[in-house]
Order: sequence, then structure tokens, then C-alpha cells
Amino acid sequence: MFGNIGGTGFLVLILLAIFLWGPDKIPHALANLRKFIAKARQMASNAAADLSREIGTDIKPEDLNPKTFVRKHVLSEEDQEMLTNPLKTTMKDLEDGTKPLKEDLDSAASGLDDARRSVNGQRPRHSAPKAVTGEAPAPKSDSGDERAASRFDDAT
Repeated sequence: MFGNIGGTGFLVLILLAIFLWGPDKIPHALANLRKFIAKARQMASNAAADLSREIGTDIKPEDLNPKTFVRKHVLSEEDQEMLTNPLKTTMKDLEDGTKPLKEDLDSAASGLDDARRSVNGQRPRHSAPKAVTGEAPAPKSDSGDERAASRFDDAT
């Protein structure tokens, strides 16, 4: 009924209504809103009934969208297929043509991710663990103090 309004949005609307109309006038404003919605629905229903009577087919308010109206009441099934088949075949050709490119990009992305992980000292996600050689890995000397000292030595 309220579309995409969540609990927080509904609470904000209630607080806004209280600030705008005050707690004593809100029931009257809600009754007026209900009457307006009922009248708008009745007008839409009457318009659809008048249009259905004039055209000679059964029309619902959803059918008043021009695309839906043409597709449902003007085009036959064969006409719809004739119009959509070239688009469907073109879309299938595009999907088939881009599938190797997508696979190449996916493998390149996983290779980059594995390279990033190996540079950071982590085990790559898709590769088997490295064989144990008996040697301890070299300690990483990546602290900020050593880098600053190194830069100081280079500058002097």
C-alpha cells in the first residue's frame, strides 16, 4: 500500500503530519485523503468503462499505458512474434559473442586477485597450498620506522 516506504519513512510521515496539522486535525485530514483516493479510483474506473464501451473491448486501468494497449488490443500474437524475434535473436547472438570475453575478463580478474594476495603474503584463493620446503619464510620488514630510516639514509 505504501510502496517502498519502510518503517522509518512511515514514522517520519506520521511526525510530519503531526507537525503540519496537529494531533486534533489528523483524523479529519486522513478522512479527506481516503475520500480523495476513493473518488480518484472511481473516476479511473469510469474512464476505463467509457473507453471499453467506445472501443468495444474489455479494458482495465493497467491497459491504458500506450505500450500495453497496443500490444494487447492492436497487435496479434503473430505480429508480436514477428516484432520480437529479431530482437531475441540479436540478443542471443550478443550473449554468445560476448561469453568468451566475459570468461577472459573473469579469469584476468581472478589472476589479478591472486597476484594481489601473493604480494600481500596471503595464499591465492584458487591455487593449491605451496609445498613445504622446510625453510621459514623471510620476515617482512614493512614497518614505517624502517621505511623512514631508509628514506633518511638515501637523502644523506
